Amino acid sequence: MARYLFALSVLIGTIVPAATALAARSQQPMADSGSIGIRIVDVPAASRHDPLALTYIVNRITPGKTVRRRVEIRNSTQANASVLVYPAAASLRQGGFAFAAGHGRNELSGWTSLSRTALRLAPGANAFATVTIRVPKDASSGERYAVIWAEVSTSGSGGVKLANRVGIRMYVSIGPGGAAPSNFAIGALNARRSASGQPLVVARIHNSGQRTIDIGGSLTLSDGPGGVRAGPFPVRLGAPLGPGSTKSVTVRLDKRLPRGPWRAQLRLQGRSIHRLVVATITFPRLG
Repeated sequence: MARYLFALSVLIGTIVPAATALAARSQQPMADSGSIGIRIVDVPAASRHDPLALTYIVNRITPGKTVRRRVEIRNSTQANASVLVYPAAASLRQGGFAFAAGHGRNELSGWTSLSRTALRLAPGANAFATVTIRVPKDASSGERYAVIWAEVSTSGSGGVKLANRVGIRMYVSIGPGGAAPSNFAIGALNARRSASGQPLVVARIHNSGQRTIDIGGSLTLSDGPGGVRAGPFPVRLGAPLGPGSTKSVTVRLDKRLPRGPWRAQLRLQGRSIHRLVVATITFPRLG
């Protein structure tokens, strides 16, 4: 099931002056309670096992083709809300999803339009809009990024207009045929300690495919001193990993855990791909 994204409590930027402050707390929420939420309505059957596709717009589109997706915007506040809905540019920077300031545009946002761009929602009301992505025939292959924003503005002191917005990320892969190949690899497992002495298991994850992957899984330690076993410990990469990107994943463990040796098994999954790495590790001595 697709999930709502809520963010009226997030101050995305000031419209005048045109600065941006991502993930800062708003000092002027629109109402005493509730939020503006946005979610995708239709998830393609082929993508229902892709965690990324349950929350965001994830599509493979052939040049010259058009794809339509529906989104729902909901007002769960206790006041009427005027909501602007529009596409804007985004990118992947050092493995993280980055948003352009304001209404900044790129190729994907330029190919994207909405059936409704201005909504007036009563308390508790919702509305639907169709997102249309028209890819030109001469579009080059590769993955593109953008965002569909739902924005509510409020007036601040000194004539400054504050914009609170929440968005649905867009991961659109351009190319012929079926879905672009996805793949990732797990590097060697390393046993380390933090500055405070906490045992850590660290591994490098590399996305060797052509699509962004949301990766997660678990770490299990077995065959420890006296045959003891620990885990499984949940593992999340923290953010979807873009094509060609590499990022470290760190699993933090209890300080009381014996040094080892341990048989460590790191199991990760992204889309329909499963990877397992097994190694014998021993944590460094304390001090």
